[in-house]
Amino acid sequence: MDMVFRGFALILSLMLVVLPAEARQVPGEPGPAELRALILAPAPMTTTASAASRSPGIPFLASAVLPGAGQWINGHRVKALVAVSLEAAIITGYVVTRQNGLRAEDDFRAFAHDQWNPARYASWLNDYRAYLNDELSASITAPPVQVVQGVDFSRPSAWSATDRAAVQQMFNQITAIERQAFHPETGAVFSHQLPDFGDQQYYELIGKYFQFAPGWEDYPAWRGSDDSYLPAIDPELTAADGSKPNVSDTFFAYARDHADAQDLLRTASRISLLLVFNHIIAGIDAAVSAKLKNDRVSTQMGLAFDPQGSPQPVIGVRMRLFR
Repeated sequence: MDMVFRGFALILSLMLVVLPAEARQVPGEPGPAELRALILAPAPMTTTASAASRSPGIPFLASAVLPGAGQWINGHRVKALVAVSLEAAIITGYVVTRQNGLRAEDDFRAFAHDQWNPARYASWLNDYRAYLNDELSASITAPPVQVVQGVDFSRPSAWSATDRAAVQQMFNQITAIERQAFHPETGAVFSHQLPDFGDQQYYELIGKYFQFAPGWEDYPAWRGSDDSYLPAIDPELTAADGSKPNVSDTFFAYARDHADAQDLLRTASRISLLLVFNHIIAGIDAAVSAKLKNDRVSTQMGLAFDPQGSPQPVIGVRMRLFR
C-alpha cells in the first residue's frame, strides 16, 4: 500500500514538472502549489466514540441495583464509597428500628394478655347494661353476656378449640350490648365494638377508648358491698378539670407503650422508602455522569501524508471542559 501511494505521488509530481505552465494552470482550478498542498494535506478527521465511553444505561442499572456500582464504573471512586456507605447506613437503621418496633409490639401484646381481661370487661358490661336500664330507663334488649370461665386469657396459645369457640361466643354477645349502650353524660352511643381477640385493632382499642378501661386489672370497683352502683360504673365520667378519674394508670401506660411501638414501626417503614430513593438517585447520578463524560471526551482518527508523500494515521483526543 505504501508503494502505491509513493507511485501515485511521484506521477503527480512529474506531471507538474513536465507540463508547461499554461497547461498546468486552468482558470478556476488550483495551481501546482495549491495542488501539492492538497496532496500533502491531512485527510479529513473522523470523530469516533472514546474507548472509555459507554451507554449511560449501564451505570444507571448498576447503581439502581447497588448504589455506588455505577459511580465505580464511571471512575468516581469517592462517590461510589459515599453511595455504598449511605446504603449500608439506611439498611442498618431500617433493621435496627424494625426489630425494636417488633420487640415493643410483642411486649405490649404480652402485657395486654396479662393485664386486660375480656371476662372482666364482659362482667362490667353486664352491670353497665343493668345500670343504664335501671337508673336511666334505657331499653337495652341485648341479653347479658355469658362470661367465660376457666379460660386463661394470658396464654391464648394454649387454648383448645372449645375455648376458642366459647371466647368467640362471648365476644359476639359483648358486641350486641355495645351496639345499644351509650354514655350517660352525652347520650352518644358507643363509637366502637370490641374486635375479635388478637386482632390488630383489639390491641389498639383497649388502650385508646375509655369504654374499654374497665377491662384493666387495676380499674376500680364499680359495685358497692350493698350492690349499689359506684362512680366507676361510668369509665367516661369527666371530672371538673377535664380528666377521667375512673380510668386507671395502667390504661395510660399501655397506651404510651402501644404508641411508641407503632411509632418505631412507622419510622422503619419510612426508612425503607429511603432505600428506594437512594437507588433511584444513585442510578440517575451515574447515568448523568456517564453522559457528561461521553460529551466531553472523544477521539478523532484520520489519515495524513508526510512531506515525502507517505500516508500516516492520525489520532487525536478532544476534551470539552465546559459545556
